[in-house]
Amino acid sequence: MVKDTLVFMQNQGLSLPLLLDAIFYGDSGCHSDPTVQYQRTALMVSDELPGILDRWYTPPPRGDGHKGGRPRGARRILDTFAEKVVKHRVDHEMKSMASLFISPPNELSEKQLTGVHFDKLIDECQLGAPTMWNIFRHAAYTPRQDAHNTHKNPNMVVLSMISQCQYTRSHRRGRIAKLWAIYLKACGTSARAFDAIHTLGLTMSHKWTSNAYRTLSKHAMDALRQRIHEAPYIISHDNVNIPLRVFSQREHHQSHFMSGCAGTIWVLPGIAPLSSGSNRLLQEHRANMSNEPFPFAEVLKGSPEVDQRMREQNIHLILSVLMNSPEFEGYTHRDDPILQRPPPVHQLPYGKEHIVEQYILETAPIEEASYDGNDKIVEEWFRQLGLDSPDEKIRTGLDRVLVWIGDQMTVDRLRGLWRYRFEDDNSFDRMDYMIPTFGWFHLVMAFAVSLHRQYLGTSAAVGKLKQAFDMLNRKGLLTPGSKGPFWNDLDEALRHISEGHFRTCWLTITGTGDLGELKEKPPQELREFASCILDEYASRAAIVKLQMSLPPGKQDLIKEQHIMWNSDILPYLNLTDAMKHGDVGRMEDLLPTLMFRFAGGKNPKYTIETLELWQQLHREWPEEVRNFVREHCWLINRSGEPDGFLAIDLGQEQNIKDIKVTYRSFGPGATFKYLHDISPAIPILRTIQRHMEDEFKTLTRGAKHRTVSKEEDVKTLTQQYLANKLYVTEAGRKPKPSDDKIEDVITTGADNLERNDIIANWWKARCFPRSTTEIW
Repeated sequence: MVKDTLVFMQNQGLSLPLLLDAIFYGDSGCHSDPTVQYQRTALMVSDELPGILDRWYTPPPRGDGHKGGRPRGARRILDTFAEKVVKHRVDHEMKSMASLFISPPNELSEKQLTGVHFDKLIDECQLGAPTMWNIFRHAAYTPRQDAHNTHKNPNMVVLSMISQCQYTRSHRRGRIAKLWAIYLKACGTSARAFDAIHTLGLTMSHKWTSNAYRTLSKHAMDALRQRIHEAPYIISHDNVNIPLRVFSQREHHQSHFMSGCAGTIWVLPGIAPLSSGSNRLLQEHRANMSNEPFPFAEVLKGSPEVDQRMREQNIHLILSVLMNSPEFEGYTHRDDPILQRPPPVHQLPYGKEHIVEQYILETAPIEEASYDGNDKIVEEWFRQLGLDSPDEKIRTGLDRVLVWIGDQMTVDRLRGLWRYRFEDDNSFDRMDYMIPTFGWFHLVMAFAVSLHRQYLGTSAAVGKLKQAFDMLNRKGLLTPGSKGPFWNDLDEALRHISEGHFRTCWLTITGTGDLGELKEKPPQELREFASCILDEYASRAAIVKLQMSLPPGKQDLIKEQHIMWNSDILPYLNLTDAMKHGDVGRMEDLLPTLMFRFAGGKNPKYTIETLELWQQLHREWPEEVRNFVREHCWLINRSGEPDGFLAIDLGQEQNIKDIKVTYRSFGPGATFKYLHDISPAIPILRTIQRHMEDEFKTLTRGAKHRTVSKEEDVKTLTQQYLANKLYVTEAGRKPKPSDDKIEDVITTGADNLERNDIIANWWKARCFPRSTTEIW
């Protein structure tokens, strides 16, 4: 039948190509003819059409023994046609998907950049560009890979291909390229590598990215100037020194330190505002209550309620040493109420609604070590905040209360300016609006250094710090320092050494050879043991009790020293724990102990700071201001987690690290002007980094260093302390002559404050009336 049809067509002068051409719109007369239309439609919707096309593209081998290769078919023609169709389809899909990748040049913000969610984009691309997606996916992933790889898929790769194609078609379609550019520069990618990646269409150029940093900084500063009129805020600043090295020296081109100042505005949650009359209330209260110092006798006497609270916290800390030991893993009564943390004294709230916002100011090329430098830096911050106009100065002087936080030197300079200007014409010039407040992180550092100075000892004195440093091979801890990892290393060493001492106390008081033997004890009995450890091995009362139990000349001075160590390390552990968990009431409870330690430990600067804070808390600040400072100006929470609190000056130090190291540019462009320009963008860069790391599930990689197990070190110390019977009474035991005698700095400090002129001299330097004129 087929052959007869072809012969008939030939007789009619019609070939198959001419027939098909006529049927499929090649002849105008056949367009609407019902018979032709019917047959044309039948072919278009037939099940046979795909097979026909497939055989045209790949004809079957010749049959019936014919020699020769496979018929050529229409492969070349179909290839050309398929390419044309695919190009048309790709053009259509690229246009339809363009809106997903469009990012206008004037739209560059944290919201726009972090609004890119790759999983959502993948779904939208699969739906809006099925041809492109399937072609790219097939090119990137074979069916075999698809069958065997159950954890990986090439979706991100395919999305990246589409993004590159969109960007090369139009620079306005650089939504993903912009995000990658900001992220990679924040991660420290070099300019050369940047431009190489830009050539591939993955990112924007390095020049664009540098300009984008400045744009983000400008947007951040604009947002800050608006936020300070919407929500309460506090200010912190500290010095920043950056070495600038040159490789071709000239008279005007030398290696030097760039010395400047970095500041941060901490915008508090909306629940924190002061009342509109708080400024006037503060000035009136200062004037009425600053005529005499607080009664030191009350500080010396203490409070039974505070003493009981501190006792409960110390018992919990001693219990924690046992509960956190490897031997107590799996203890069945771990959740017993007796073993839980005591109720907080004054707990700060936490949660997402209590997260503090931070805005980094433009780093200023002004040193802040001097009074003049701090004077200029205060003016600079007001200028950047837009509070330097005459009207804003009047509002600041009469209506605002600004808490200014820094390290001890910064606060001392600001307080000195506040005192020096006591006779100026108006509240703004007198800085009446300012409350300089020290940062608790630097106080903790001073506490640790005080313990180091008191208990360093010698390498031969078992139980002293130097001997533990040598045994554990802890380097760089013999001389206190303020740079590098000294404080972190010292803090870690103090904790490990204290744990060794308290484990020794547990084993001594229970008479066991292994902490694991205590796992059978009920919680109540363990608490009683912890209470006994506090009373026998970790309090000033234990020292008195030991002295009274032995005749004169037969005192056990070795045991006394280690009881005093336990008594002195507990406030340090207590303070850092309170700061971590946001218990500002506990921090306030520890102020007298800190005051005594600094007064007896030859630290007059922090002695003054603790005296100032006590005077202000208990006399000069009205209740509203006192609560504001306590609840919002000591600690902040940037995560919303219950253990996510940190001192504000620690947050400032972290910002300085990011300015100096993390986001600093290197090379010829690393000028102070560049630091000045890009500093406000740093919080946005952090957010973008976290966003990208969350999108690619790399959020925890490199976020923190892996902590090496301390267990071997603590065991080594515990074994040595047990072997030397540090907590077993031995009459007449004394330190070696070469070992320095440890001074009781707490008792000495209390005596110094009571009998010497420390308080009188402090009061003399601050006791004078301030002007109340308002001449603008």
